[in-house]
Amino acid sequence: MEKVLLFTHGNDIDGMGSVILSRLIYKNLDVIYSSNVLELNNKIMDNFELLYNYDLIYITDLSPNKDIMEKIFKDNKLNNKVKLFDHHETALNDNLDKYDNAYIEIENDDGKMCATQIFYKYLVSSGLLEMKDSINTFVEKVRREDTWEWKKYNDQEAHDLSILFNVVGKDRFNDMFVEKLSKNNFSLSGDEKNIIIEKKKITLEIVLKYLDKMKTVIIDNYKVGICYIAYEYRNEVADYLKDNNKDELDVIAMIALDNYQISLRSIKDNDSARVIAEKYNGGGHDRAAMIPLTDELSNNIINAIFKLKQ
Repeated sequence: MEKVLLFTHGNDIDGMGSVILSRLIYKNLDVIYSSNVLELNNKIMDNFELLYNYDLIYITDLSPNKDIMEKIFKDNKLNNKVKLFDHHETALNDNLDKYDNAYIEIENDDGKMCATQIFYKYLVSSGLLEMKDSINTFVEKVRREDTWEWKKYNDQEAHDLSILFNVVGKDRFNDMFVEKLSKNNFSLSGDEKNIIIEKKKITLEIVLKYLDKMKTVIIDNYKVGICYIAYEYRNEVADYLKDNNKDELDVIAMIALDNYQISLRSIKDNDSARVIAEKYNGGGHDRAAMIPLTDELSNNIINAIFKLKQ
């Protein structure tokens, strides 16, 4: 029985998609979650000697830095067993697509890609997973939510998956959809729909409280809104601003202390989120990016807050 290790993003349904698909195939699977690229880099290096104990190693939805990728793919014992699946521009900026086992795609003729979609395509083409209608639907819903194309298609059910994930947590969410897809079923149960409805009732009130305390600054000629949030509300805050951008913001920077990162979302149709993130050692997409909240950056934010109050 193959022993498989999966490194993936632990904070959204795109990261969960890879776990669910893997669990449909592998019985001997270990998963290591990371909140951001910095944490991923640390976890790979902390567990580097353990990598040799696995037959296959998948890395999805987050890419290690180019030094770690070079170390992995120059290692004769690892280079054929490690496979990377990512859809972020920063992975291309680091030229990670030069490696044969790095599957990096930003978009295709159907729209923007997500890691779950890229991983699914690989598993099917490799004969590891049978294509089914239920899995196709699940993967497309994840793609639409992760790329925000659920708005384009008015696909509320895709967004509901993210709401459900935030309420029930990663373990229960994964169990739910492994069971559903194993039975070639995708539809949400009545209880799951009720969970989503109840969550929506309280979300708007919470979002408005966060935005009531938002401050506006100029960064590199971009008008940036800054506020503190709980990480799970990052998309709802940005989504509300997209529909109610009275301050003409370019981007919203949401400091999530519970997840040690700053989430950035472009509010206007520009690449402000990625540009600002890369300036502070973060990365992501043009319109959705993040900055790891390092100790140094946290101290700088705290010092700035105190100066404002003086």
